[in-house]
Amino acid sequence: MKPSIVTRIRAGVVALALVAVSTAAAAWAQGKPSQDLAVSAEQVQGYLQSEFPRQFQALGGLVSMTASNPQLTIPEGGDRVQMQFDASASGNPLGRVWLSSGLRYDADKMAVFLDAPSVDRVVPTHGGELRSRDRQLVSLFLQDYASTEPLYQLDPKLLANFGNLRVESTRVEGGKIVVHFNQPVGMPELSDAP
Repeated sequence: MKPSIVTRIRAGVVALALVAVSTAAAAWAQGKPSQDLAVSAEQVQGYLQSEFPRQFQALGGLVSMTASNPQLTIPEGGDRVQMQFDASASGNPLGRVWLSSGLRYDADKMAVFLDAPSVDRVVPTHGGELRSRDRQLVSLFLQDYASTEPLYQLDPKLLANFGNLRVESTRVEGGKIVVHFNQPVGMPELSDAP
C-alpha cells in the first residue's frame, strides 16, 4: 500500500532538513558558508521508498505497468545517477530494469528530475529476452516518470528558513547530487524555526 501524501511529505522534509542543517553546520564550523548542498544516494533512496511503487497506464488504460523496489546509486566518478527497479505489466513480472540518467532542476516544482534517462539493461524474470511490447512499455514508463515525477523534492518551507535562496543548478559529483544555490547557505535562526 502506498503511504499517504502527508507521510511522503514528512519523510521528504525530514530528509532534506537533516541534510541542509548538517551541511550548513559543517560549512559554518569551518568559517566558510557554501553555495552547494550535497544530497547522498541514501537520502534520495529514502525519498524514493516513500514514492514507490509507481503505476503507469498506457494505451488508454489497456496496459498497465508497476515499478517497485527502487534502488539508487551514484557512482563516485560518474556524472549520472544509476537506478534500478522491478517492473511488472498487468500483474505479470517483467524483470529488473537498470537505468542511468543525468539530472535537471525544475524551479516551479522545487524538485530534481531525471534528465535524458536511458535503459542500460533489463533482466527478465523468467530468463530469455523481453518482448518488444514490454520493452516499449518500460521505455514509455521511463519517459513519463522523468517528465512528471521528481527523483528528489526540496522542501520550500525549509529553504525559506535559509533566506532568499534560489537553486541555480544540480549536478552529480563525488558520489552525491550537488544542489548549487545563488548564495551561500546560512544557518537559520533558531528563533525563526517553527
